[in-house]
Amino acid sequence: MDERKKLIKKAGLQIGVYMGISMSFCLSLLENILSGHFELTLFLATFAMSTTLSLIIGLIVPMGLISSTVMGKFGERSLAGRCLSAFISDLIYTPALTFAMVALVRLMLPREAVDNLPPLPVMFIGAFIPAMVVGFILVMILMPVFQKRVIGKLGLDRPPVPRGKGE
Repeated sequence: MDERKKLIKKAGLQIGVYMGISMSFCLSLLENILSGHFELTLFLATFAMSTTLSLIIGLIVPMGLISSTVMGKFGERSLAGRCLSAFISDLIYTPALTFAMVALVRLMLPREAVDNLPPLPVMFIGAFIPAMVVGFILVMILMPVFQKRVIGKLGLDRPPVPRGKGE
């Protein structure tokens, strides 16, 4: 694998980490606020679990390949391509993160409190819909910022250096 391909792969991983941490933070905060009472312990637990899960998903799912395929069909800077790419990313991450956060909160609460909650599927749907909206908006805003930052830091925004015949 040549040096540029290694840098592109490294950039994809770094962007995935930035996005995973940012999305996990925001979605954990959102779900804790929507619960009606913010608890730091629940927030930290859901943030840690969500971050771990999003990093695992990021290692398994080739989001860079999916995104570049979508963008190739619509044009590199098209709004339609960005929207579809953000929606696909949102569909991959948000259901898993939301379900895991809702389940974790239910596990952490005392039994008496869980007895007074709606069933897990109802809680999941109630949390999932706002999380999808917020997740989509975050991907649309943060992805270009992180891409520009990482690509610039790694020097991928400059054309490759031509190699001589002897190299």
